Amino acid sequence: MAVTRTRAALAVQHDTLGAAHVTAVLGLEPTDAFEPGEAYARDSMTRSHSHWSLESPSAEPALEPQLRALLGVLAPHREALSALAQEGYRLTWTCFVEEDCGDGAVSLSAGLLAELGSMPVDLWVDSYADTAQD
Repeated sequence: MAVTRTRAALAVQHDTLGAAHVTAVLGLEPTDAFEPGEAYARDSMTRSHSHWSLESPSAEPALEPQLRALLGVLAPHREALSALAQEGYRLTWTCFVEEDCGDGAVSLSAGLLAELGSMPVDLWVDSYADTAQD
């Protein structure tokens, strides 16, 4: 029993300010982005907030190397991230963890946690049970 899949990204959201502004401030192209008011779900609903995200460039299966790779990309943009936070953007390290039948654990080193905590970004870990049978 173990963790079967992980994914890490930086998510930046705001209720009124846009994702295009995040791209301009950071000078980085997002993996995914949308603006408030955009239609989705076959045009039956509209987005209530903007969303800008950058997935980890690491193909490593473990969460720690994925987060370290994101830090490598984003550390030079620390001041820009702080400026976005001051503008009211919500910044979050988003981590997805899938566990075999809900049985698994993720460990992050104290050094990584200190590095993550030095940036104006919250940490969110979403855990799912992989219940698929072989």
